[in-house]
Amino acid sequence: MQKYRIIALLLTFNLFSCNSNHNQAAFYLGDIETLPPVPPVSQAVIQKLDSTFTKMVSQFQLNGDLLVAVKGYPIFRSCKGYADIFTKQSLDFNTSFQIASVSKNFTAMSVLMLKERGKLELDDFVKKHIPEFPYENITIKHLLQHTSGIPNYMYFVDQYWRPDSNITNQQVLQLLIDKKAQQNFAPGQRHIYSNTGYAMLALLVERVSGISFHEFLQKNIFDPLQMDHTFAWNRAEIDSNTNVATGFHRYGWKYRKIAPDVLDQVVGDKSVYSTVDDLLKYDQALYKGILISDSLLKDAFTMAVVRKNTQVKYGFGWRLKEVEGKRVIYHNGLWNGFTASLTRYVEDSVTIIVTSNTNAPAGNIVSQVYGVLSLELFGKEAIDSGN
Repeated sequence: MQKYRIIALLLTFNLFSCNSNHNQAAFYLGDIETLPPVPPVSQAVIQKLDSTFTKMVSQFQLNGDLLVAVKGYPIFRSCKGYADIFTKQSLDFNTSFQIASVSKNFTAMSVLMLKERGKLELDDFVKKHIPEFPYENITIKHLLQHTSGIPNYMYFVDQYWRPDSNITNQQVLQLLIDKKAQQNFAPGQRHIYSNTGYAMLALLVERVSGISFHEFLQKNIFDPLQMDHTFAWNRAEIDSNTNVATGFHRYGWKYRKIAPDVLDQVVGDKSVYSTVDDLLKYDQALYKGILISDSLLKDAFTMAVVRKNTQVKYGFGWRLKEVEGKRVIYHNGLWNGFTASLTRYVEDSVTIIVTSNTNAPAGNIVSQVYGVLSLELFGKEAIDSGN
């Protein structure tokens, strides 16, 4: 059984209000026996950045949360707006947001944890663990890297599924079987982003572990890291949790509330709800090597290779790029009004996290925040395209 060092969250600020910024030197994430460090940047710099970032939050009209951390230390935290625009239910830092495709790195992490425990190999054919899987030549690694060629399940649901009935991962698989859905290309030859692949990975985690996907995440990641306001979609949590944001589409100054979707119960490609503080715990756990070995984590951050030895800027549940010659590991997400970004400028030890429930441009916010931060900390404004 994997053993964990306990992560501690030391708080000295109030969390009762979200329509203001809380960015003092008051939040530390590390081993429980470690004393909180001094801030990694001067208080004068923190105050200057606070003023700038506060203005940026207003300019982007961000309804949601923004966290900027340097060496694991949050130098800026902002929480602004409403969990429900129509009812005026306030946000707070414990409000959980759907993080959409940022969820994929938790799916990948689950697979890698099972691999490290000897339950599977990444080169296993998927059929070994899901016998009814309708494709003979697709490996787990193909699914992780979006190189399997299996089609987008959302199109099949739109065409063949009842619009008044929710669909599950198992039913997605059955739909692919029943409709004889053809691969778009031979596995390993190309890279096309595939929500289907990650839905199948969540199903695979269930088959191999013997428990539901949301239970696996809770027991193996969220609880050990004390991510107390993070969960994967499950009916009991959705029905009982009163501090979950509602998704809205924003059009100018008008908002449209997003109704529950028949795809909401498909997990793995999306489905995780979290907070900026909890996501920082996860980010720091990656630096500390708490969940899996450093060597396996290195594999997760390695670009896929397809035909003609072409590298693809995607690893296992993470997008990969360079900004000003420095490596960036990140993922953005978009689903039914929710947007999110978890972006790790690893060589600078900078982490920027955005959650929103009004389709804010999370990736663009991160890019502009990093540009300002890099100018102040390193004397040069880094240009991050956000892609």
